[in-house]
Amino acid sequence: KIMRSMIGLEKVDIIRPGYDVEYDFVNPQSLTHALETKTIGGLYLAGQICGTTGYEEAAAQGIIAGTNAGLAAAAATRGEKSPSPFL
Repeated sequence: KIMRSMIGLEKVDIIRPGYDVEYDFVNPQSLTHALETKTIGGLYLAGQICGTTGYEEAAAQGIIAGTNAGLAAAAATRGEKSPSPFL
């Protein structure tokens, strides 16, 4: 009913429902091993923006990026340089 309520689709028949989602993503080569962007220091990325499709992988990336961001922020408050990546 919803599809047929649209102009031009009054006689539409859905044969098989489909699913398609396209996401923009950041080229993984533009990230350091700490998941920090090479062009904008202090910007850490994880999950779908990195092209990840799995929930577990996205969660793991979030842990890595978040830990590295926290370590970098803590070092900055002490006036130190960023430490080596967590992993």
